Amino acid sequence: MEPERWRRVRELFHSALNLTGDQRAAFLREKCPDDDEVRKEVESLLSHESSAAGFIESPAFDIVAQLVAKDDANEQNADQNLVGRISPRFRLLDKLGSGGMGVVYKAEDTKLRRSVALKFLPPELSRDPQALERFQREAYAASALNHPNICTVYDVDEADGQPFIAMELLEGQTLERRIGAQPLPTAELLELAVQISDGLKAAHARGIIHRDIKPSNIFVTPRGQPKILDFGLAKLEEPETPDQQQSISEQQLADPEWHPNLILTRTGMAIGTAGYMSPEQIRGEELDVRTDLFSFGLVLYEMATGQHAFKGETGPELQNAIIEDMPSPVRHLNPTVPAKLENIIDFAIKKDRDARYQSAAEIRADLAALKRAQELSSPIRRWLLALGTLVVLLVVGASLWLAKRQPPALPELKLRQLTVNSFENRVTSGAISPDGRYLAYADINGMYIKVIQTGETRMVPVPSGLNSKSVQWEIGSGGSPAAIWFPDSTRFVANAHPAAQGPALWGTEDTNIWVVSIFGGAPQKLRDKAVAYAVSPVDSLIAFTTNKGRELWLMGPSGEQARKILETPPASPILGMLLTPDGRRIVYGQEDEAGGGKVLSRNLEGGPEVALSALSDLKNVDDFSFWLPDGRFLYSVREPGDIPDKCNFWTTRLDPRTGQLIDKPKRLSDWTGSCMSYVSATAEGKRVVFLKGVGHITSYLADVQANGRRILKPRHFPLSESSDGVADWSADGKNVILASNRTGNFGIYKQALNEETAQPLVTNGYGRNPRATPDGNWILYLGAGDSAGEPVMRAPIRGGPSQLLFTARPGKSLISCARPPSEMCAIAEPNEDRKQVIISTVDPLKGRGPELLRFPLDPNENWWFWDLSPDGARVAATRSPAGPIYILSVRGESIREIKVNGWSNLQEFSWAADGRGLFLVAGVPGKHVLLHVDLQGNARVLWENAGASGETLALPSPDGRYLAIQSWVTNGNLWMMENF
Repeated sequence: MEPERWRRVRELFHSALNLTGDQRAAFLREKCPDDDEVRKEVESLLSHESSAAGFIESPAFDIVAQLVAKDDANEQNADQNLVGRISPRFRLLDKLGSGGMGVVYKAEDTKLRRSVALKFLPPELSRDPQALERFQREAYAASALNHPNICTVYDVDEADGQPFIAMELLEGQTLERRIGAQPLPTAELLELAVQISDGLKAAHARGIIHRDIKPSNIFVTPRGQPKILDFGLAKLEEPETPDQQQSISEQQLADPEWHPNLILTRTGMAIGTAGYMSPEQIRGEELDVRTDLFSFGLVLYEMATGQHAFKGETGPELQNAIIEDMPSPVRHLNPTVPAKLENIIDFAIKKDRDARYQSAAEIRADLAALKRAQELSSPIRRWLLALGTLVVLLVVGASLWLAKRQPPALPELKLRQLTVNSFENRVTSGAISPDGRYLAYADINGMYIKVIQTGETRMVPVPSGLNSKSVQWEIGSGGSPAAIWFPDSTRFVANAHPAAQGPALWGTEDTNIWVVSIFGGAPQKLRDKAVAYAVSPVDSLIAFTTNKGRELWLMGPSGEQARKILETPPASPILGMLLTPDGRRIVYGQEDEAGGGKVLSRNLEGGPEVALSALSDLKNVDDFSFWLPDGRFLYSVREPGDIPDKCNFWTTRLDPRTGQLIDKPKRLSDWTGSCMSYVSATAEGKRVVFLKGVGHITSYLADVQANGRRILKPRHFPLSESSDGVADWSADGKNVILASNRTGNFGIYKQALNEETAQPLVTNGYGRNPRATPDGNWILYLGAGDSAGEPVMRAPIRGGPSQLLFTARPGKSLISCARPPSEMCAIAEPNEDRKQVIISTVDPLKGRGPELLRFPLDPNENWWFWDLSPDGARVAATRSPAGPIYILSVRGESIREIKVNGWSNLQEFSWAADGRGLFLVAGVPGKHVLLHVDLQGNARVLWENAGASGETLALPSPDGRYLAIQSWVTNGNLWMMENF
């Protein structure tokens, strides 16, 4: 076809895209009355554009044209070569459609016996290793999402060099087709919108941003359940700098051939559809979850009006409209839309992202409230309410009597999320200024000051001599209350820790205190080898510790006139501190020699210390607490046995001079799945800011190659929304042993590799550290214990009640078992003075057996780890994250020392199945790195887990074919609480 006629085809194709099927036909008949060739080409393009029915994204014009121009015979031959072929797991049944982003087939999962959709990527992507790696990383992240309103990604694999993804096979239609250029009924709109926002909320909580929310990427099943498609699959890394990203966008916008409905990166992957992009997305700025909320607002607009919010015939026109224009008011186009819904849509599509909704939870709450209000306002509902009123009148007397006997209702807390970081770069600490205007916070990449009212945020410059990779800033200390602003709200104090170490290793010896001004400039150092805890609200004195946490000092606001307040014994360091609202007394925690603790109070001008014994009566008080300016004592309580954590705020009144309770404790919140730290308050005490940590354990299964030096295809296993940690393998390697909270409480489960469900083994009294015995009959584990020691339990691996074997010595203990044919299991326990670890055999029938060996502990470290070799003849142990790793023989042979070349901050490890190396986890800023380390100390990187915040452990199957990986991640953000 000649270029001029192709231009005509392109123009008609663009114009017809936004029309329904009947409208398209009429449009083409009108525009091409005597040109069947042009009309047929446009119809062919439109057919290819929608042929995948939502499984693939709309391709750019030129890509679709290329697809249409392919030799039909070659394409049919390719299909025949694929359909019916047996892959290692999937049998292809039928072709569903094709387009610029790939080809989609219906397939059978022969292992799990279910129908799935397989999407094969286009050749240009599979030939780009960097693009393919980025795609796989995002696909693995998306596979961790298991939510009823998100299309589930099951696996990522390849067949004959062609990469593909396996996903949920859906029936129904896209939301684009459901709208069909007509407004949806309000009830249906709200039902769909609440569910879509719920899916967005779940994905954002896992740190995944879609960046291409649009009606064609939302599928509606016949039961009216919306499913967000391709969540995370279009999210590639941004160009290296904002300038690069902007230049790409400008080049595309200047191209007269550019298709206005799709922007492509250099690899050809879609990063956004122009008609639904946020202003910051168009400008090439760094994106966060709020870009999805803007796009969702445009989807709501289209659902409510049947029309696009912004119009434009070309790419530049459409993008300029999004940045500059205001859409027609929703109720002008559809007067039946409730005013509240119009307000929600207007709020969602604010051009300034700081002025729009800040989280999917916020817009979901407003949509759900409107949905409830609409349901109550219907005629039937009004009739039911009238009937209900009569019932209420009959029972009102009884209700009043019962109310006197019920505990008071919890207050209606007002919550606002102040930061929106993903788990890969979670917020690590922060505090609100006394006047409530500013928020100081830190994440893995640096320190920031945010104007709360406007959202304006600036990064604090790194001082000369430091760089962002060498230091981790902390505002407050160790999760203790972050009252570190000076009273005039112009400066605050921060601690600079070495970034190469994790928080568990931070101490006074390598920490410095700095002061930061809101007026700009780099922080100024106040003191070396010290940790700042609090600033007095009265005289701006700074309280800090030094000498390994044993000495408590005060100094002036510029570091002057430092004086020591107290010094503790060597074995009793200070654990945390806070100042009372009058600035006269300091309250601090202190560790005792037995490993417990106590809370003390002391006047800063001298006098005896007072034990706040009442705090010991407040069960499960989590971390340190906070004194509000009105005299109330605010604290969080951790509810035991919950993973993810469950903590809630309580208040009481406590006399710091006598240590006695004044008021009965009162519960403030009823939350699940999170815990709080770094609590701070404004000067009047009406606003409290806290760091909310949401933790989750996710497990993966990978194939092992090259004798453990390479892993392939790490995939999410098991597929569940609960926290599931792969803790061990059965002796035959056919089952994994899971530590899971899928029923609410943490327990032990067994799941076969080819099954979707897990068998519960231990549901009550579980503590930690399950290990399968080599004889294949038992699970050994540590039950829920106390300071007197943890019970060592056994449970039949085929199911049945648990039995107590013995009680471990007080302190941290760890169980490990060898692999068949060895029958060895052993337990490592600290001795009474905690200077050594004693390793003894464990018989699953008789209990603790003979001592095997001992290794000394580091008196300066409160951390050690060990694992028994597969043959039961050796022990790998380390007594410090700095290393080295010692290889000890149970037969009395000489000790071997392994120094891991190029790595520090060593965490958990396990022996490789062949006994010739270790799978070792090393902590680096913002992530954990999985290594294979041979017995000469040579390390090879296998996998990186961005955002890991807790235990990451890799366990090989007994035959060495698979590697199970469990990792704990935490999504941390700052929230503000009012009305308490």
